[in-house]
Amino acid sequence: MSLPSKHVLYLSRRIGPRGAGSDREAAAASYILDTLGESGTEVELETFSCWDSDLHAVLVLYALSVVAYLLILKGWFISLILSIIALFLFQLETFSWSTISKLYPRSKALNVIGKVKPEKARKRLVVLVANYDTPKSSPFARTPRLYRFFYSISFLAMIVIALLSLLGAIAEITRAQEELAFKMWLLGSPFALFLLVFFLILLIGELRGKYTSGANDNASGVGVMLSVIASISARPLEFTEVWGVATARGNAGGRGMVELIRRHRSLLKNSYIINLDHLGRGKMNVLTREGAIFGFGSSRKLRKLAFQAASRSKDTQISEGKCRIKKSDALVAIARGYRAVTIGGMDDGAYHGWRSRLDTYPRIQRNHLDNAVKLLDNLLDEIDHETIHSPNT
Repeated sequence: MSLPSKHVLYLSRRIGPRGAGSDREAAAASYILDTLGESGTEVELETFSCWDSDLHAVLVLYALSVVAYLLILKGWFISLILSIIALFLFQLETFSWSTISKLYPRSKALNVIGKVKPEKARKRLVVLVANYDTPKSSPFARTPRLYRFFYSISFLAMIVIALLSLLGAIAEITRAQEELAFKMWLLGSPFALFLLVFFLILLIGELRGKYTSGANDNASGVGVMLSVIASISARPLEFTEVWGVATARGNAGGRGMVELIRRHRSLLKNSYIINLDHLGRGKMNVLTREGAIFGFGSSRKLRKLAFQAASRSKDTQISEGKCRIKKSDALVAIARGYRAVTIGGMDDGAYHGWRSRLDTYPRIQRNHLDNAVKLLDNLLDEIDHETIHSPNT
């Protein structure tokens, strides 16, 4: 069996930080390409152009909402338009539909795909995905749940500002007393101030942040994926084709996954998509829900199969969890109506090493990676068994 820890070591220490558009990002893609080729899989490279991060778009929309608040008493029409635009585009960016992000400079990015054909006719396609780029460190790295709380409050603040803009428009049209309008404006000041403070924290963090080594986030997911593909390549499933996909620009809103879906929309429609994330530390979880604010529920069918697979080995115990702090490849797929789930290592609802400078190889627990490979091997067998015995595949 190909050792997942070997891949994690190479990606996080030999290559190191894999920032978007950097030579090291390209080096990681090259390593993954070579590794998949050595395992005997059919390998493809898919090139696309993409921006570096989706955080810049969020910062612009926060600033736009604050400007809308400042204009409530001076230009209600402009304030109303700006606040509604900011709120609407913020939701789209949050759920991985890029808008403002598209205005930023782009660079070349690569998805690397390894395909293992089944022994007989294909009745099912399973896609194992993991992003290989690394994020910049965050001021919230030690308190990721606090980040989710702040992010949710920022959404509430934008709603309040949009409502105040609407009330300001009504007050102007009905010629309400200026004193009443001013009092309503003052009531919204804590929300505007919160947005401004959160904006400054994120901006300073972005300017001062450095790309992380990304051992757990997400060389661990890539390492497990490469090991599983090597294992399956040596013993192909009967009716299930398996793809191992290393996606680029996960930190730009999951754009690698967006691109994969765009190119293979019809083929992926009836597939199972399994995202592998942060598997080098923490308790192994099958995520039931992902995404900040409201989030999206994962595939119940895949969750059930994962627990059946875990029951086949005493070494692979899993739990159910939720992740509300990042846009994963599974979130991108689920939001677009595909059957997907994330298997990731978590403790208390948070990933270890998320946007952290301390996310280095010595902190990786190799037995966690090995257990994840066992779980995935068993899960693929479960899927193939289900495919054989299901009349509607």
